[in-house]
Amino acid sequence: MPIGPLRGAPPKPIVPPPIPPSKLPQHVAPTPLSRASQIASFAFAAGLTAYAVLLYDFGPREHVFMPVRRWVDAHTASLFTLSEQDRRVLSAQKGGGDLGAEAQAVQPDRRTPIEFFKENPLRAGSAGAAQEEGGQAGAAAAAGAALGAKRAV
Repeated sequence: MPIGPLRGAPPKPIVPPPIPPSKLPQHVAPTPLSRASQIASFAFAAGLTAYAVLLYDFGPREHVFMPVRRWVDAHTASLFTLSEQDRRVLSAQKGGGDLGAEAQAVQPDRRTPIEFFKENPLRAGSAGAAQEEGGQAGAAAAAGAALGAKRAV
């Protein structure tokens, strides 16, 4: 007596029962969690791309993103500097009709914010308060006082 199917006969195909179209789902809307994960992944990818194009350090050599960085630097520099016309208006408001010799001798900072913070990296804590209190010694004293105040509480 054979245990399995006969070797000569082909197996019968499995045919699912027909499902009427009215029983099929008409639309499948994404759940709020899946939609939120889509938006979060898009925002993360866009932020990572912007970081790589504008901020990531590829070394001192010219690379493919340099034209984009120069274009962005040129446009952001105008946000942080005054034009000659703005300087004339401000000097007229202060009481000086023309730009004096002192005002002409002072040159505006032409660095972009990215260049500035590469040259002057931020330190942990309040950098402005530490410089006002006397540099490194003032920063160490302020940090010690803050730590002592936390322990006392």
